[in-house]
Amino acid sequence: MRILLIEEFDSAPVPRALQCENIAFDMVPPPEEDEPFVFPEGVYDAAILTASDLSYSRSAKTRARLSLIREEGMQIPILIVLPHPSARDRAHLLDAGADYVLAEPFVSDELAAVLRALARRSPAIKSEILTAGDLTFDRGRCIVKSRSGEIRLSGKETLLIDIFLSNPGQVVSRETIQARVWGSDSQSTYNSIEVYLTLLRRKLRSIGSEAQICAERGLGYYLAE
Repeated sequence: MRILLIEEFDSAPVPRALQCENIAFDMVPPPEEDEPFVFPEGVYDAAILTASDLSYSRSAKTRARLSLIREEGMQIPILIVLPHPSARDRAHLLDAGADYVLAEPFVSDELAAVLRALARRSPAIKSEILTAGDLTFDRGRCIVKSRSGEIRLSGKETLLIDIFLSNPGQVVSRETIQARVWGSDSQSTYNSIEVYLTLLRRKLRSIGSEAQICAERGLGYYLAE
């Protein structure tokens, strides 16, 4: 499971709880009215939008941001986390597009359970099959195929191939790869990325694929079909 965390300030409780439950997440600032909210499709199982307090102005701002996110086409479940919401606050936020409202303070396993429940109820937005060039990746079985064969991938290899097949030909930065595969709080080095990319390249060659994972000096990596 991978979560998109949308918050204005690093509130600590939510990121700390996600880390405690070993839930991978990416953190982005909330949308503003004069800026489009851009997010990758098919990457996240749910989103969390946080608010630091529940004054009327803050609550209204949270609802406005939630409406902006929905207007941009985000279809995944959205969890709102904020301090001591009243029944009326919950109703307003649910009407604005939230799928669940979680009150602070909370315990980490409660947050994880809510996210699992939301992910289960989520419509199947992500296709289980990704294709690019001569490659076909079965997300459910963790198997990648080419014309000459197929091979099962490890956990990190699965996350890597998912990134590249979801963005064929596009350069993905090392920072993005590190955050999505190892987590935003990971102490892994860029050498770790190279090690796993080498393993993945070998597996692609072993099934006769012509696709290549190439490095763009100083920028990142991309899949050449």
